[in-house]
Amino acid sequence: MARRKLGDVSHPDLLLTDDFWLQFGDDPQPPMRLKILYVTFGEVALSGPGSFNVASVCDRLGITYPMVNHYFGGRDGLLAEGASMMYRRYIEGIWEAALAAPRNPEARLKAWMMAQVSGTHTMGGWGPILSYPLAAREVTAEIESKFQGPLNRLFELNLARLAAMIGDVRAGSVTDCDFTEDNYPRDAMLVDPLLRKIMPTVAWSIFGLSVWMGGQHAPARATGEVFARADELIDNHFATLLGVITDTSV
Repeated sequence: MARRKLGDVSHPDLLLTDDFWLQFGDDPQPPMRLKILYVTFGEVALSGPGSFNVASVCDRLGITYPMVNHYFGGRDGLLAEGASMMYRRYIEGIWEAALAAPRNPEARLKAWMMAQVSGTHTMGGWGPILSYPLAAREVTAEIESKFQGPLNRLFELNLARLAAMIGDVRAGSVTDCDFTEDNYPRDAMLVDPLLRKIMPTVAWSIFGLSVWMGGQHAPARATGEVFARADELIDNHFATLLGVITDTSV
């Protein structure tokens, strides 16, 4: 493959236009390092880590494989950084959905839940990397050595925001939550007995719903009758969660 000329922003894949890059940020022509990551987002989402082929990314961008080595140290480094970025986008996306909902506690929590469902579906093949470490051992090792701290803070931030919404539902009000990954009430959450009782039920049940609706649960895929009534079942599930949260005997 011929060496790309400095300033050449064209690519063999004609779909990689300014509009394509603007899906991921404000720069219509981001640096090549980011372009590699952005194209990888979609490739892994569709194929999963096992079938992901770096050559496809390189061919679409018109670059050589050594550029991947230069920027990421290889395939596993690319997947590890891509997973970290995908998780950040996922966490911020579900919070943006909650903030965009009508300003009442139930609507915000429902929006957060449904954004988690849609975000899990969009994440697709990234799910095994983030949720099932043994599915990609080498990538997991890269994540643990380079990204574990930031990922853990994002996970705890997500729980802190959920805890705030649970508190709002119980109180029947909406509080302004300005937590960041560097500033959230971690210690308060750990000692709150109410949250320790309610949080696992809410968080784990929504995660299970997200995996089910995201098409990740293979045994359920042929049960079309269940998916045909998905809206009804989700509404019932959410009503059950509200009942758990507002149960004053807990």
